Amino acid sequence: MVKTLIPSVRALVAKELITKYKLRQIDVAKMLGVTQAAISQYLRGARGNIIDLRNDKEIMRIVNRIATGLINKDLTKKDLSILICEICYQARKKRIYCKSGMRIQGKYAEAADLMCMEYDIPREKGELKDVVNKLLQGSSGE
Repeated sequence: MVKTLIPSVRALVAKELITKYKLRQIDVAKMLGVTQAAISQYLRGARGNIIDLRNDKEIMRIVNRIATGLINKDLTKKDLSILICEICYQARKKRIYCKSGMRIQGKYAEAADLMCMEYDIPREKGELKDVVNKLLQGSSGE
């Protein structure tokens, strides 16, 4: 996920910040905690293109909220983490990983299961639904 999903999300957020908000690459780099060169690679498709998330409306809604939250500075680090976990959850549940040709195998599958368990279990019980909805509507989950 660190090598596939997160770069794909960063690429989409970077594109949104540059096209919609007309920010410079260096400013987007600072916001995302990466280098300007990474932003350039995201824009050219040289990085962050292993998993194509653009065709999923719910994931793109979350990406747009992340971009808006970065602009408005109304998302905490915890909020951002929850939204990224939600993108990951959606991508795994909708089998976007499989459709992209990615295979999470062996120790990596076990690590993903363990890492995601703390989000997935309450998410599937419906306990995080209100938190995610508030974040998507522009209210902090705190």
